[in-house]
Amino acid sequence: MSSELEFPGWLHNAQVLLIDVLGEHFEGTEAVFHAAIVVGLVIYGTYFTTRNLQKVPTGLQNLGELIVESLRRFCTTIIGPQGLDFLPLVGTLFLYIFSLNLLGLLPGFKSPTSNVNITFSLACVTFFCTHYYGWKYQGVGYLKHFLGEPLWLAPLMLPIHLIGELARPVSLTFRLFGNIMGEDTAIAVFIGLGIGTGLYLPLQLPLMALAVFTSLVQAVVFTLLSSIYISGATTVHEHHEAHGEAQGHAAPGAPARAAAGHSPAHA
Repeated sequence: MSSELEFPGWLHNAQVLLIDVLGEHFEGTEAVFHAAIVVGLVIYGTYFTTRNLQKVPTGLQNLGELIVESLRRFCTTIIGPQGLDFLPLVGTLFLYIFSLNLLGLLPGFKSPTSNVNITFSLACVTFFCTHYYGWKYQGVGYLKHFLGEPLWLAPLMLPIHLIGELARPVSLTFRLFGNIMGEDTAIAVFIGLGIGTGLYLPLQLPLMALAVFTSLVQAVVFTLLSSIYISGATTVHEHHEAHGEAQGHAAPGAPARAAAGHSPAHA
């Protein structure tokens, strides 16, 4: 929504206090404040949903279990059997980004993800977690894929791989930022047009309905790409080993089959 809209009284006072603490020239103050609100809402919603779990789920517990099960299948499908290890990270990213996107649909608020500082921070989380888990799962072997194969091409492949890795957070940052900022701007424009008619027509309502869908899509895209990056970092070395083992087992098998009389000439 438009940043010109006034906040409710207590939220306005809290934001003024935050500006006093961080400095009025800090560009992301409003976005940080809104993002903090979303953190509180997500934590409260999670607690409220899980505070009285039943063997036969009802109400919000049904919704919570549906979300968790969907995210579990998502992780295992994209990342593989070890995907459950990353469910807390991937699930948190999805729920948090989706909630940040939706916040801009409420009167007096603006989507924090329409601020490049917030989207860059989220992209940095994915970037550092990807390399942390790559090192954790593969150790020193994780560095080998930066050098490429054959090894004598390392002086050429290393800069290419490093540029590709640095391009990932940039891509994540501006994809999410650009889409949500455009969405919020379009809604603000239509609100202004509705007010300009003098009849206060809710011209923005169709766009807001579409914005719910695009907010979900952008959260899914960010989470999907993050999962793919993590999958590549934690499984690339295993693929090379599996390929090498397959070749190793195939070579001894050929003489054995020939010795056993299974060549085409004996068929």
